[in-house]
Amino acid sequence: MPFFNHAPTRSAVGHRSGTSFLAAALSIIILLTAPEAMAIGQQEEIILGRKVHSEISSEDIIFDDPLVNAYFQKVCQRVLKAAGQQPFPYHFSIIKSPYLNAFAVPGGYIYLHTGTIESLVNEGQMAAILAHEIAHITSRHFYRRSEAARTASLLNLAGLIAGIALAASGGGGQNTAALGQAMMIGTTGATIQAMLANSRTDETEADSKGRNYMLKAGYHPKDMYGAFKIMNEKSYQLSANIPSYLSTHPGLSSRLASTFSDQAGVPDSPLDPTYLAIRDRVMALTGSPNRTRDFFARRLAANPEDHAALNGLGLVAAREMSFAPAKKNLARASELAPDSAQYLADLGELALQVRQPQEAITHFEAALKKDSNHLLAILGLARCYELTGRNNEAATMYDRALAAAKLDYPPAKELAGRFFSQNGQTAKGHFLMSEFYELTGNLKDSIFHCEAAVKDPKGSRYTSVCERRQRDLKELIDKKI
Repeated sequence: MPFFNHAPTRSAVGHRSGTSFLAAALSIIILLTAPEAMAIGQQEEIILGRKVHSEISSEDIIFDDPLVNAYFQKVCQRVLKAAGQQPFPYHFSIIKSPYLNAFAVPGGYIYLHTGTIESLVNEGQMAAILAHEIAHITSRHFYRRSEAARTASLLNLAGLIAGIALAASGGGGQNTAALGQAMMIGTTGATIQAMLANSRTDETEADSKGRNYMLKAGYHPKDMYGAFKIMNEKSYQLSANIPSYLSTHPGLSSRLASTFSDQAGVPDSPLDPTYLAIRDRVMALTGSPNRTRDFFARRLAANPEDHAALNGLGLVAAREMSFAPAKKNLARASELAPDSAQYLADLGELALQVRQPQEAITHFEAALKKDSNHLLAILGLARCYELTGRNNEAATMYDRALAAAKLDYPPAKELAGRFFSQNGQTAKGHFLMSEFYELTGNLKDSIFHCEAAVKDPKGSRYTSVCERRQRDLKELIDKKI
């Protein structure tokens, strides 16, 4: 269940309406409350998780910065290893949303909001929340139903979905939000309240198991207490239009006083510079520009040579297309931290953004001298070589970027796919585009490009994997859960 036991809320950064995402995400929660869900087996659980992830991915709200994700995935795998052998592979993603939340769905899919990363102060606290969500899955809490859930009408629950979507999207102003609230109150508010109340046992069990996973992974139990305390204190950062019976985290205050009471007086963990650098980058790339700018400006006032704050200001300015201050701050950050490949790559990205590929090449090449596996620098060079007509070198760098994109970085698939399609390797291009569309939740487009790759005279090397992918995706689309 979600950390706060409310539905994930789509951030404004995506391109599609938040209504569709809320409806889809909440429909999964509703499906899991239905009596029929009791009979879901492991294979159905995996398919259900894939369907949810596909819908979330299609909303363009997955945060896929390679630097942040490499760090995030490392922490995830460390905690997952401590949880022991699992019946299926797990998938961890970061969602671009200012709201404090983390949530898990069947099949091993776990999501953490960028707003949560911004609120925590060290790696152990992030690990604590991930451990809690892993524990929900290993305990199969999705299938423990209260009497209220067993008797709830699916028709009424469908009304609840629509009501939450209207209330939380706010697209039609106060009238829309009021209509959504009325629909929710008029359907199954009491039923959901009863169901959430009964979920406190599950939350406590997830706390206990998650704590054990943390300890086995080498983290301190104080960090779970610290994470929960921060989440409890900042619970006001929830979507204002979602009603209290959905946004109230079940018993978090009492759990702090009971499950974690032994940690209340333990000294806080020391500062974690690596985590704080990751947090800075998340804030710079996804946070509210005004709030983030003020945050970094205050740090610079205290320390004019805070290179992370300078780099953060540069990234915020680049997001707002204020290119002169962006370049000034990014360049100064790189001067203060000359060994940072990331700062050089950020300068290269800015040069590309203002259509100066030759300057970008200089920055990306310098970044690769610091870190030969830096994905953004490799992919950036590929794009620069393509723009300057150096197609043979571009092809080499795109292949290198694909090899480095171990976390299935969608932009690498898309950019390489388009390049190879336009430069005589159409089968390879279609194959890569099919991967890109699968990763971004556009399953029908993925099937289309699979078919095109197989039909291509030079596509025989992709036949088996494309045919298998087509079968899997068609089954996923047609499967009724």
